[in-house]
Amino acid sequence: MKKNKYKFNIFVLFLVVIIIIYIFIIFPQLFNKKIKNSNYPKKNLEIIISRFNETLKWTTIEPFNKYKYIVYNKGDNEDYEQLNVIKSYKIKNEGKCDHTYLYHIYKNYYNLVDIIVFLPGCIDENYFKLSKAKILINLIEKYNEAFFIIDYKSEKTILEDWYYFKLDDYSSMTKNNLIKNQNIEFRKSKIRPFGKWYEENFHYEIKNVSLFGIMSINKKDIYNNDREYYKIFADSLKGSINDELSHYFEKSWEAIFFPLKNTYLLNYSNSISDSLLNLAKFHSKIYKYNASYNLNMPPFISSMLWNVTYFINSCTYIKYSISKNQ
Repeated sequence: MKKNKYKFNIFVLFLVVIIIIYIFIIFPQLFNKKIKNSNYPKKNLEIIISRFNETLKWTTIEPFNKYKYIVYNKGDNEDYEQLNVIKSYKIKNEGKCDHTYLYHIYKNYYNLVDIIVFLPGCIDENYFKLSKAKILINLIEKYNEAFFIIDYKSEKTILEDWYYFKLDDYSSMTKNNLIKNQNIEFRKSKIRPFGKWYEENFHYEIKNVSLFGIMSINKKDIYNNDREYYKIFADSLKGSINDELSHYFEKSWEAIFFPLKNTYLLNYSNSISDSLLNLAKFHSKIYKYNASYNLNMPPFISSMLWNVTYFINSCTYIKYSISKNQ
């Protein structure tokens, strides 16, 4: 009798779990915090693309074909879709997209528009990048606001979570770029691990990380710092095509524009993606200065991991919410 009761309890528990998962998948909006559609005048929008060897064909498909683009071309050719490109600048190939964004801010500091969107040219090569870019554009269209999409949210601080993070090698997840960048030397940061570099540059705590160089910023948050501030950061990325420092910047965009009081935060992480990143975080904490990562793997493998993670996020939205720092 007790055995049957035990089996019944297990069955009920299993059924409850299935129902909860079903609700998350079918009705994610029930768990979302919404902001009201803006009734204010339409904010000016500018989209910046950092391009190396990508085709940029995605600029002609929905929802991207509704916009015009400024391209910073770091490649050795002009063989890319230019139907919706209004300006193109040829600049040296260094510092990945991180350098491009900082360079644009420095060069246009006194003429920035209301919302600046930053995109790498490779967003159509991976499901997760294209998915994130579409979410970003759709949110801006709906709410007339800038959004910072959070892929990893710390319960404490990013500095504490990733203090011992080091990267010894990295291979691009973009096939078109990898073709021309094979056997490129990887440059390690002069100050490492990540925590030491962070402490050298910032004196405040952040909790949010936005990955893949896909983000938008309200210009008021850019003006938290003077023009020379962005030049110093851009100059630190000069001289290398494949740089550990770019991965430090990727974890620190909230710190660079701190405090984000005019840009909305979208928490797009969930328990699955958090768990994957926590494994790497715990590895760093356990081995500390002896911990390092080698991400020199075939594009298919690394892309597949993020594709699966972003697919799960898009189906569940377990922690999906929109907020604004006060």
